[in-house]
Amino acid sequence: MRHEFVLPITPPSTVEKKSQTEDHRNEGLKPRKLLPQLKRSVCNRKPRLKYRPELNTVFDLDAYVDLPHSSKLRHHHKGNDADFIKYALNYSKRMVVVSGAGVSVAAGIPDFRSSEGIFSTVNGGSGKDLFDYNRVYGDESMGVKFNQLMVSLFKLSKDCRPTKFHEMLNSFAKDGRLLRLYTQNIDGLDTQLPHLSTNVPLTKPIPSTVQLHGSVRHMECNKCLNVEPFDPAIFRCDDEYDSPTEIIPSCPQCEEFETVRKIAGLRSTGVGKLRPRVILYNEIHPEGDFIGEIANNDLKKRLDCLIIVGTSLKIPGVKNICRQFAAKVHANKGIVLYLNTSMPPKNVLDSLKFVDMIVLGDCQHITSLL
Repeated sequence: MRHEFVLPITPPSTVEKKSQTEDHRNEGLKPRKLLPQLKRSVCNRKPRLKYRPELNTVFDLDAYVDLPHSSKLRHHHKGNDADFIKYALNYSKRMVVVSGAGVSVAAGIPDFRSSEGIFSTVNGGSGKDLFDYNRVYGDESMGVKFNQLMVSLFKLSKDCRPTKFHEMLNSFAKDGRLLRLYTQNIDGLDTQLPHLSTNVPLTKPIPSTVQLHGSVRHMECNKCLNVEPFDPAIFRCDDEYDSPTEIIPSCPQCEEFETVRKIAGLRSTGVGKLRPRVILYNEIHPEGDFIGEIANNDLKKRLDCLIIVGTSLKIPGVKNICRQFAAKVHANKGIVLYLNTSMPPKNVLDSLKFVDMIVLGDCQHITSLL
């Protein structure tokens, strides 16, 4: 009868077991430190909101900041409103900010619509005409004035530094709490900061900052769409016709392509013109569809805070974006703040519908609440 060889259930005593310390498969793996992660998640947990004001409640920021500490304690309702703003700034996890020229005034850059703004003080009080596409590119004298303004704003923006409010937004972006900054400003102060940088032109992945109206820091060819850093030296800023510079300079890249085509015996396709990459009235926004796509995707996120700051919302497209974001944040039981130096018009508030608090005063003072 044949006997089958049966292996022992356990190794014989003569077989040396391999020590677990000699198992190299787990070399390089580090034990997870779960306790610090748990503590961090508890610290970052969003506390319950204990107070919510009535819609369109007005908070005088400048007056509150100027109050001595003892007076702030006596004014209980003002303290509640201030705490509401602090809660929004400290604990919101997914914020959207729509900013206007008022954010950069403290840096030394004028706004547009105030009595000291560009519209009132430039071109004999008709500064708005210098932002009209048909006026600027339909008349040589207006073209020269437009160049003067763009060169002036470019040099001013290069000399100015981001404000405390810009720095605050940058810290929100660094912490991963700022979903998007939609800026109407063309000075580029915000995009100087590392966590508010952007892509010019806009490309995926979507940057933290979306420039709604372009920037004086770039110029673009209307034909080949080549984007370059703004060069003030090539734009004519005087009325002398023998000037070596042009009112609307030719594109060097197009000229190079034309030279190559001529050598190759190919027909001419024309040379484009360079212009500051600033969006004007009465022109089609070259990135309008893409910006709309970005905004629609952001609206699908669980937004918990909208801050509208330094703008009167006179641009219909921007007001529409704010209206949609305000409705989304309100539906998510989030917070909508409107920061401005003057009271927003009633028709704007009626359009937005869901503004929790109107914060009147210098937006730079909001940083002192933190």
